[in-house]
Amino acid sequence: MKRTSLGDRFTIKQSFDKAKKYQWNEQVGAKTTIQRALEAVSFFSPGMPIVDITAKEVIKYRKFLAKELNNSPATINAKVSTIKVMREMAVIHGEVKILPEMPKNLPVDNHKDIIWEDLELGAVCDDLMQRNREEIARFLVFLCEMGCRPVEMRRQTASDYDFDEKTVTFFKRAHDNKTSNRTLPLTPVAFDIAKRQVNNIQHLWTETHVWTTPERELNYQVTKSLNRCGIEKSFVIKATRHTCGTKLGRRGCTSLEIAAWLGHSSEQMCQRYVHMPHDQHAKAFNALTRLRAA
Repeated sequence: MKRTSLGDRFTIKQSFDKAKKYQWNEQVGAKTTIQRALEAVSFFSPGMPIVDITAKEVIKYRKFLAKELNNSPATINAKVSTIKVMREMAVIHGEVKILPEMPKNLPVDNHKDIIWEDLELGAVCDDLMQRNREEIARFLVFLCEMGCRPVEMRRQTASDYDFDEKTVTFFKRAHDNKTSNRTLPLTPVAFDIAKRQVNNIQHLWTETHVWTTPERELNYQVTKSLNRCGIEKSFVIKATRHTCGTKLGRRGCTSLEIAAWLGHSSEQMCQRYVHMPHDQHAKAFNALTRLRAA
């Protein structure tokens, strides 16, 4: 009788538990990533050995996501990346020695390249956290959440955050209290990130800059994580503002509201940062069609 090693019996659910404990629980905004990982665990069944999740099985999962859930290639790649993290956790913690190779990522549409989708952002942050680049992960998520200019974020000191009021002040040029500066409410995710980051420097003078990662290091590490995750996206830091503006547009905010949030001087400037889908006029078209029919 062939002897079965402990690694052969280590399941995907056990791998999920490792990933959640040692990586995702430490990551800001990991709720979606954990939910996606649980979807994979449910698909394969919790008791399935992690070594049995071969390229063939992953391809079956991708077909299920595409046909049954109508997920886009970018979403499928991001969901599959949670399986990669679980596999890595099994190896890192000595439960499994060797795992079968995973299939390459699906190609994605280039016209959506500039916008960060939630699952892509989660996958990259997972990788950054795994490589002990926590500040870079926080920096990236904060930019996407608040839509501020990177230079505004780099100017910030602890005194620019009011955690009692849950607000942050962005200075477009300098700490000069001009009208171009703006104070915004922090989103729940941004509040959590900022609180953690400020706590890291609380022993220093209050006017110490909160964010210290050089832009070159940010670009290098994020690009490295994109490549490791198999996400076909070129990292451009201003894309985080495009991402925030587009999300606001998708959720029904007016051009004037988006311009005020992003700190634009005009609604026309705002249009450069809002990328709506090709069917953005469908609602108006359908309304006009119904009106003609009546």
